[in-house]
Amino acid sequence: MRRRNDPFEKPWVIIAAVIGIIAVIAIGLLFFMGGGSSAPSGSSSQPSATSTNTASQPTGSAGAAPSVIRTQIPATVPGEGVYVRVSYLGGFAGTYGMKGNMTTTRNSGDRVFVVENANGTVSASFRKEDASTRHDIAVEIFKDGKSLKFAKNSSSYGEASVTATV
Repeated sequence: MRRRNDPFEKPWVIIAAVIGIIAVIAIGLLFFMGGGSSAPSGSSSQPSATSTNTASQPTGSAGAAPSVIRTQIPATVPGEGVYVRVSYLGGFAGTYGMKGNMTTTRNSGDRVFVVENANGTVSASFRKEDASTRHDIAVEIFKDGKSLKFAKNSSSYGEASVTATV
């Protein structure tokens, strides 16, 4: 009687099959569990910025893995002084201040920036750093806790600019 040549009788074939199965499982776990965080770091190097954190709220539906919805906690504008508030879920960049004393900044989320020694005309101009059209970028000038001017834009790489006399 003739013996069949079975490839699983060789030990290296079994070892290679086990390693392959483990690799597929590990890649699948990394893919479905998420290999890292894609949340932007919202650190600001300017002492004049009051930053707030974004909160994550898990949601889900029957039969689906839970997803994370990013929400913003509104920044609080102090009751005295002149401030510029910028609100956008993604990254933004722009300038604010008075003519001859403009400050350039980059950040994300809901941020409040103080305008030191403000008198005369205060301007602020910020633009989105992404192509999103789902969320507005909003820019607002405050004096003593009251809003003076407000602008928003939802277009791709949109820019919002305001000018107010304080």
